[in-house]
Amino acid sequence: MERRKFVRLNVELEVEYRILESLKDFKITQTEDVSEGGIRIMLPEKIEPRTHLEIAIKIPNESKPVFAIGRVVWTKSDVFGGVHMTGIQLVHIKQKDRERLYKYAVL
Repeated sequence: MERRKFVRLNVELEVEYRILESLKDFKITQTEDVSEGGIRIMLPEKIEPRTHLEIAIKIPNESKPVFAIGRVVWTKSDVFGGVHMTGIQLVHIKQKDRERLYKYAVL
């Protein structure tokens, strides 16, 4: 039985992220999938659940990225590959940006 609230779509988009309130530089990765409620990204570092991130998702052929605050919900580590699959819930995102992101993902 599917427990997800939103349908996930396999879409690769460039994402800039950093831990909220961090003064560190943004890092770049890409989405593995996208839904109206969140994204899944691959990270070189493990970020603990409940950590909040500043996120900018770049949509091709659009000048302005989608800005959001996300909360890490889960992390699965690949000990051999040194990567961490990370599920992020988009907790603060303008409705217009949420629609832009999902509209691109559906097309």
